[in-house]
Amino acid sequence: MTTWIGRIEPSMWMEGPWWHDVLPDDVRLAVLSLGVRRLVDEDLEIAHAQILDKVSSLDAEGVDVINVGGSPVVSLHGRAGHDRLVADIAARTSRPFVTSLQAEFEGIRSVGGSHVLLASPYPVAQTDRRVTVLEEEGLEVAGRDSLDVERTRDIASLDPAAIADQAISLASRYPDGDVIYLPCGSLPVVSVVEEIEASTGRPVITNVTAQVHACLIRAGYDRPIDGYGRLLRSIGSQPALTGA
Repeated sequence: MTTWIGRIEPSMWMEGPWWHDVLPDDVRLAVLSLGVRRLVDEDLEIAHAQILDKVSSLDAEGVDVINVGGSPVVSLHGRAGHDRLVADIAARTSRPFVTSLQAEFEGIRSVGGSHVLLASPYPVAQTDRRVTVLEEEGLEVAGRDSLDVERTRDIASLDPAAIADQAISLASRYPDGDVIYLPCGSLPVVSVVEEIEASTGRPVITNVTAQVHACLIRAGYDRPIDGYGRLLRSIGSQPALTGA
């Protein structure tokens, strides 16, 4: 039986390849895009305004779980704004759903993380905003680094080896961090998650692995996924979630 994830993609540069690298053959995507080109508030506002209509479209198609991607989009108006968005989504669909931000928080906590090392590709201002969002959630940011890239296309074109180097260097500078967090679904990082974990001894949470994990456990999927880090290997060892 095929499990269908209804994915609301933030970027116009589709993140599908990273998902297809990770997903088992019996899980497929139905994808709608919000069309973000640059990580600036103007683009993020336009994307945010489209979310609820996209949710309704995926609900009508009958997917098994809805994923609202784009942490900079869903967290644009801070924690209170994200909470309002979650309530508005719940009013549009009775299907299980999860935002990218919820998935990332869940992923960090699932591996026992509380002192976060933030290895961000985002512009400095967006990285600082993410620090605030993490702290509002009760997580401590033990160290941070930003590649300061604004265009989603440029993020998608980064060399995975450079991404691994950033994360490994950050972990060496901040030994108190207990989880490495790499935000942004456009980031081509899934191929080096195992390398980063092996080099640092710390679990790694990426935007894609966190969302795959959150979607599959909401859909009742109960088989581990190997090759992409500790979080996805844990699928099946924790109870399924049925709500947002």
